[in-house]
Amino acid sequence: MILPRTHRSIVLAAMLCGFASLTFAQPSAPKPPREIFRDSDGNQISNNEFVDIRMANFHYRDSTVVITLDDGTIEFRLQKVPQEGMAAPDFTVKTIDGKTLRSADLKGKVVVLNFWFIGCPACIREEPKLNDLKAKFATNGEVVFLAMTADPADSVKKYVAKEKFDFTHAANAEKAMKAFVFSGYPKNIVIGRDGIIRYWRSPVHAWDKFESVINTELAKIL
Repeated sequence: MILPRTHRSIVLAAMLCGFASLTFAQPSAPKPPREIFRDSDGNQISNNEFVDIRMANFHYRDSTVVITLDDGTIEFRLQKVPQEGMAAPDFTVKTIDGKTLRSADLKGKVVVLNFWFIGCPACIREEPKLNDLKAKFATNGEVVFLAMTADPADSVKKYVAKEKFDFTHAANAEKAMKAFVFSGYPKNIVIGRDGIIRYWRSPVHAWDKFESVINTELAKIL
């Protein structure tokens, strides 16, 4: 059947509109395999906590075990942080207020240590988060937040007068810090009531884990 010219124009326009509205299915990109992160005890952990454990001793050779499961899931199992479970070394420091503070005086309390130095970019970036963490335990006298640095007391006093860093500060603390045999700044440590190191990290991403360790140690009764 031959359509009149006007009808042919209408049909052609409709066909063109139809083609314009068609969407051609594109081959979907394959989904990346699911990933699971576990600590050395087999507990599932967050990606942030995986990074924190991996970087806790960033100068150590990476011993992460990688396994592909039957369903294609990739499982990462981390090595143990060797310092965790060890007794913290004894130390004596002097605060910028001139007070002498000994580790023996802190037994029975939870001690949160931060090793830093003036001019350390990674240390400075962490300070607001450390302040927030300390604020959550502001009314709890059973936890001590102590920052150690090898910098001289006068310099630290000037720094904290301008910059908000709410920990108790010990200056000229190089000897005490060296007793922990650590590498790299910042270093964040939690010592339990029993004097055992329970948390050993460098820069922190999983702040929820940091807080939970403090709460776990506070809940323990000697």
